[in-house]
Amino acid sequence: MKRYRWEYIIRRPVRVTASFMLVAAAGCSFSSGPDNKPSTAEIRIEGTAPNTLKLITSTDFYEQLNTGTGEYTPILVTSDTLEIELPYNATMGMGPLSSIYVELLQPEVATASVRMRVDLDNGEGYDQSATLSDRAALIYYFIFTEYVL
Repeated sequence: MKRYRWEYIIRRPVRVTASFMLVAAAGCSFSSGPDNKPSTAEIRIEGTAPNTLKLITSTDFYEQLNTGTGEYTPILVTSDTLEIELPYNATMGMGPLSSIYVELLQPEVATASVRMRVDLDNGEGYDQSATLSDRAALIYYFIFTEYVL
C-alpha cells in the first residue's frame, strides 16, 4: 500500500495585487480492499484567536489538474461554513466516496495561533500548527482511491 501526501502554501489575496500564501496538505490512500476505507473524520482545532475563525468542510468535491503547473486543486461542489471559537471538536461522516475537505480560515487581519488535527478512522491523519493572519488558511483534504486488482 502506498500513501501519497502533498503539502503546499497559498494565501487568499485581500487585494488583487496582494501576494499569497496558504498552508495545505492533501492525502490519497491506495488500498487493495475496502477494509482501509475511512467513514468518519474527527476534527480538532485548538489554540488562541482574538476573533472567531471560519471552518469550511465538504465531502462533495473533486480535484482539477492545472496542466500548466501539474498541480491539483480541490474544487468544492457543496460545502458547509461555520464560525467557530477555539477549542473546537467535531466528528463528521465522510460520505459514500470517503473523501473530506477541511479548511480553517482566519478572516481578519488579527493573528491566530492554531493547531488543526484531522484523524480518519482508518489511521490516516493530519496534524499541523500555524500562525494565521490576514485571510491565511490551513487546508487538508483526503480522497480515498481503491485499485481493484
